[in-house]
Amino acid sequence: MDMTASDTSDILPTEMQVSLSYVGLYDAPRDDAGLDTQCLFGEGFIVTGEDGDFYHGTLSTDGYQGYVPKSGLMPFMAVPTHRVIVPRSLVTRTADIKSGTQFGLSLGAQVTVPDSDKSSDVHNVQIQTPYGVGYLPWRHLVPCDHVAPDWVAIAESLTGAPYGWGGRDSGGLDCSALVQLALQAGGVSAPRDSGPQAAALGDLLADDAPLMRGDLIFWKGHVGIMLDANILLHANAYHMQVASENLYDALPRITREAGDITARRRMR
Repeated sequence: MDMTASDTSDILPTEMQVSLSYVGLYDAPRDDAGLDTQCLFGEGFIVTGEDGDFYHGTLSTDGYQGYVPKSGLMPFMAVPTHRVIVPRSLVTRTADIKSGTQFGLSLGAQVTVPDSDKSSDVHNVQIQTPYGVGYLPWRHLVPCDHVAPDWVAIAESLTGAPYGWGGRDSGGLDCSALVQLALQAGGVSAPRDSGPQAAALGDLLADDAPLMRGDLIFWKGHVGIMLDANILLHANAYHMQVASENLYDALPRITREAGDITARRRMR
């Protein structure tokens, strides 16, 4: 269901939707270009131009700009009503869980659920997919405007997820994506990268201020979430996954790799 160049050339800018579990957003229209981030299923992408097999545009969720393969986008189907709130959920072909899997969706993926299926009595609900329809467990979804009461718990649910540079999908995500996805679940729109996050999120803490759950610790190019006064949760290239460890035990190693802490910020 990808739209061809001839379909869009006279109507730019136009909004499309991500049609795969995730699709890479790159810094150039080439297969070997650097991965800046990933766009998740159902997210909107504002197409402003095209270059060969790539569209150039802006990810609606966070304003990130770059090039996305045309094969990863589809014409805008419907405004999403729900989003995935668990680390990963599988889309089945029918409501029968034995019917086979179409694809997997990550925390933060956006879907459209028909009004007729919006009932807590339903186990699997129908969603629109590029293949027609698919089915997701109702308990894996929340309305798009839902605010998780504990965004840090959302981040903790990703413990063990693989580390992947530039990734936002739970199959491989980086440090700032962990923060962004968890905060989004908690109703906070967060920048994608750690540098802008350090400038925009929460209130700056003094160097000697006691730390608490939900505080963000920043280094150059890295960010982690405090689970309490001592334990840091972060997606990192040392463990190559989302892992928690004692901040003060880890500081010598992180300092060697990223330098000194640049900011400590407390979410409001």
